[in-house]
Amino acid sequence: MQALLLTPYSLTPAGMAMTIRKSFLIRLLVIAIAISSYDNNELRAQVASPSSLPAGIPLLNDNMPPGMIGAIQLQRQPNLRGFFQPVELQGLSGMHFALVSDGMFTDNSPGPARAAFLVGPVYRFRMTNIPNEPGLELFPTLEVIDRTYPPSEREHRFPIVVDIDQADIDAALRGDLVTRVIYLEDSTNAEPVSYAGGPQRVFDINTNEDSLRTADYYGRPLAILRIGSRVPDVTEGPEAEDFVFGSPPWLPIKNLPKGKTLSDAANSR
Repeated sequence: MQALLLTPYSLTPAGMAMTIRKSFLIRLLVIAIAISSYDNNELRAQVASPSSLPAGIPLLNDNMPPGMIGAIQLQRQPNLRGFFQPVELQGLSGMHFALVSDGMFTDNSPGPARAAFLVGPVYRFRMTNIPNEPGLELFPTLEVIDRTYPPSEREHRFPIVVDIDQADIDAALRGDLVTRVIYLEDSTNAEPVSYAGGPQRVFDINTNEDSLRTADYYGRPLAILRIGSRVPDVTEGPEAEDFVFGSPPWLPIKNLPKGKTLSDAANSR
């Protein structure tokens, strides 16, 4: 069973995003382990030799192992290397998040979780305190594949918002692997409607469609979220280095004061 979802993103202080989501039933393998243990040398070889791909096959698609799309993007756009893109992880009411630092998960904290992630690497994070699911832990990944271009010194005001909803949780608990592609809308094709302050817009697409290519059709893909429900026995520490994708660095970003306008917030900066 598959479900696909597309989410567009508008550059607003509220971080309104749009997403394409795709989910499919995991039947034989623990996808998290199978993908994270993908041989790094083989990955680099494939990225460095795109001409080795069969003719007529798109260079980028949503079936690629986590990290490969980001690596290709860095080759295509060297200016993205070393850039920390602000991200905001949102979830259901009361949900907690924990990021990975030096191979270990940080303490669980109420959402949203705000941090700046490097473009290219894959980041593992933990979700707990999920409503109506006591004791449940989920370990999604986020791969930032492009950046936004907000006003200088205002980057923290315009994060890429990743809104994890009940449909994502339900699909993961069914045994599906959910893929969301968050993209920046093409201003020439965007609907003249404001969704600031509302829920993230989500588009489901057919299972035979590619979520990344669909997002690219409507705008510029920014990030890929993947959510499953299976986890290995060890989730942190030296033995879990593959599971946390080497624990790439991230930076904390400050929150905007609640109840203030952007002008007020700017004056208090």
